[in-house]
Amino acid sequence: MPRTGGRIEAVDLARGFALIGMMFTHIGPRWTGDNPPVGDMLAGGRAAPLFAMLAGVALTIVQRRDRGGAGSVRATWIRAVLLVLLGLALGSLDRVPVYIILAYYGVMIVIVLPFRRLSTASLFGLGAVWAVVAPIGLLWAQRQHETVHALQTEWSDLQHPGELFMEVVVWGIYPVGVWIAYVLVGMAIGRLDLHRIVVAWRLVTAGAALVALTLAAGLVAINRGVFDDRLEGGWRILFAGPSYPSQRPSWDELWLVGQHTSRPLGMLSTIGSAALVIGLCALLVRMPWSRIALMPVRAAGAMTLTLYTVHVLWSWRARVDYEDAHPGVFQPHDYGDWLVQVVALGAAATIWSLTIGKGPLEWLVRLVSVSAWPWVSSYLGRNEKSAPKGA
Repeated sequence: MPRTGGRIEAVDLARGFALIGMMFTHIGPRWTGDNPPVGDMLAGGRAAPLFAMLAGVALTIVQRRDRGGAGSVRATWIRAVLLVLLGLALGSLDRVPVYIILAYYGVMIVIVLPFRRLSTASLFGLGAVWAVVAPIGLLWAQRQHETVHALQTEWSDLQHPGELFMEVVVWGIYPVGVWIAYVLVGMAIGRLDLHRIVVAWRLVTAGAALVALTLAAGLVAINRGVFDDRLEGGWRILFAGPSYPSQRPSWDELWLVGQHTSRPLGMLSTIGSAALVIGLCALLVRMPWSRIALMPVRAAGAMTLTLYTVHVLWSWRARVDYEDAHPGVFQPHDYGDWLVQVVALGAAATIWSLTIGKGPLEWLVRLVSVSAWPWVSSYLGRNEKSAPKGA
């Protein structure tokens, strides 16, 4: 599997597909009629987990390559803080149409740091157990606690840090307490030799099997009448979201496989689909034609923080302009807007990577978390030495 400038192309390609999928869930056609759109079935509730799993892959890879630099605990903490701050800033935009994941992402990569000492098998095992046990605990908490309508994470939330912490870890759309499972499995996948074709095929096979088994289990639950209040949906229940926070969830929802359910079957299914995509990307980059045909996706995957931020700002500006021009009318979602952003951002990423290299926000985060630290440390050291004794 090819490398470029020290990067693993399969990881960049998978990250690019994750970004494209997240963009679709934000501005592409939504499920408003009798049948969910195909794109919504494929990407809805699966793109973000893929993004989270790739965070774990990246954590392992960067630690292996640069243990004392970008892979250090200090650099990871600084990077996490920067992600949280950027996430809060984007979430503070008025009428932003996207649930910003960056704050959750930043908290996740810090919480899993102690687990980097575990073996590969232990990471896989712990990730699988976490994906089953943590969702059960979340469902219990949702049943016991009064409904929490967690919206955007934004600057104003810092006035109540305890509530912000609970929103990010428990009540939010990307509950870190459950989603850690994705990062743990991703860390384990990062330990594998993704350059070996047998490893790629094992990921594809295991991922496809897990998706098939979880969907089959969901269909069995539907056919046995587990979801009595949703029976009119038929097979579509497989792609439906949870009832919380619009209503108190029932224990039957343990069988849900749909979007952002954070239920056991849903967690296992999205772990499977993420592993499947990573394995397929590891196979695709071995094919000569992919270097040209998929270069925009790989380039986008190498600078997802920058492009995600541009996508959020673009979508926010489009929504504000539309709603100001059409008061009282919600902005429609269609394939056109999504394709325009995908093509434009893919082309920009390709040109940028060929002419400049690292994305601007990626460069800035690395500069602050790694390159600037010796200067800061030296400055703090000088101040300590010059401070009056006994002060």
